[in-house]
Amino acid sequence: MRNRLQARRYAEALYEIARENGREEAIGEELKIIQEVFTADSELVTFLQNPTNWLKRAQIIESVFKSFSTEVVKTLLIMVEHHAEENVELMVDHYQVLFNQDRQIATGEIFTVEPLAQEELADIEIRFAEKFGCQNLKLNNVTDPNVLGGFKIIVNQQLYDASVQGRIQHMKRDFVPMNKR
Repeated sequence: MRNRLQARRYAEALYEIARENGREEAIGEELKIIQEVFTADSELVTFLQNPTNWLKRAQIIESVFKSFSTEVVKTLLIMVEHHAEENVELMVDHYQVLFNQDRQIATGEIFTVEPLAQEELADIEIRFAEKFGCQNLKLNNVTDPNVLGGFKIIVNQQLYDASVQGRIQHMKRDFVPMNKR
């Protein structure tokens, strides 16, 4: 819990600076790269957490990320200084949430038996954006053999079930008498 709260604070501070400078998207792209570097099993995180390397941490961050914006590098330096390098992934995730909220973009998953074509996915995103109360909807297509036909969409913990299985369950509820439920 403490890690999430700490990561959230770093993300909010960085996003506020990015918004003031009009660089939200550019910094978001840099953070995606940084997130890959700071994965949970990252050798860099292990190296930075080693007490024998503490005096060199700032130099390492500055040299590894010298092509990145100063806002991002300074945020990483602050996080490393406060021994929060393991929270970088969470910070990047929360930055993306802030970015999406600011632009009224919702993200979610669509479960289908087979992968959807890009055109089909784009059409579904356009049609369902309003149903989920956003201007833009970005869905990650997940193949699930348990979906008999149709699809299920989950966005912000809301479920829209247009699968054959969901329709059968709905019909079953309608036909079962009240006293036998």
